[in-house]
Amino acid sequence: MLQGNDAKPFKDDRGFTDRDINWIWNFNKLYQYHPYVQSSSILEKRKIVHNLFNNERDGAYFLERTLREKDNFLINEKDLAWIKTSSERMIIFTINTLIKMNNLYVFNLIQTNDRNYLIELIDSINLSKDLKINQINQIKSLWANFESKDKDIKWLNDKNIEQVSWAWDYLKKTNNLVFLPNQPTESLHRYFYVLASLDFMGFLKNSDAKQLFLNNMKKTWSQKKYRDSGKIKKPHHLPLTKNRHEQLKNLAEYFNKSIPDVLDFVIDKVYTECMTDAEGKPKKY
Repeated sequence: MLQGNDAKPFKDDRGFTDRDINWIWNFNKLYQYHPYVQSSSILEKRKIVHNLFNNERDGAYFLERTLREKDNFLINEKDLAWIKTSSERMIIFTINTLIKMNNLYVFNLIQTNDRNYLIELIDSINLSKDLKINQINQIKSLWANFESKDKDIKWLNDKNIEQVSWAWDYLKKTNNLVFLPNQPTESLHRYFYVLASLDFMGFLKNSDAKQLFLNNMKKTWSQKKYRDSGKIKKPHHLPLTKNRHEQLKNLAEYFNKSIPDVLDFVIDKVYTECMTDAEGKPKKY
């Protein structure tokens, strides 16, 4: 029996998969009538849907209508097979482009995997199957044009955790971070979101505006590296008398700092007082 990603999805006695039940639930807005049911509880949803099918008065009609609507609105699994083999960047780009194209209200679905989230998002769009497939094909063409070139992003290193974190914060501060279906829990996932945000910028901005942003972002990172390099402390041997060392130790305890930090503080204070004027400029001797 196949398992994992290659396993065939479970079907109930009426032939509906979990994906089918979720689609029926959302398409018919059953959550409005059963607000107590948690969005992740597929068993509860299946029970309620089957009760509707089994209703003596109009269950048969509801089942017939559901099958007809499913055929018109729900994309077949084979037409979504590309999602399994697509890069994480393309998945995130597609999610955000679909949201933008359809002016969707951003909401959290039950999926904790970006690929499964994309499938449920596609299912939730109230368009016919053919129109949704057309949109997906259009987005694939857009992706081919807007995927950031290697020469523009090669300075971003997926193994540099500090840089990835900085890039994430930079995009967030400039309001250019894409919508996140799931908050990344590791640096590599965050790295993919950073690249996808730059890819998606091509959809939102013209090529010149995107290039300007990339240049400024790279320049800002270079400036940060330069500033930080001046803060690196190198070991130096400073001969001190026993008395001076004891005094430094007492000062460190008093200021709750390390001895090197106390030395840095004292030197900076004395240097500023003796070597600079009231405006902070070097004194002339």
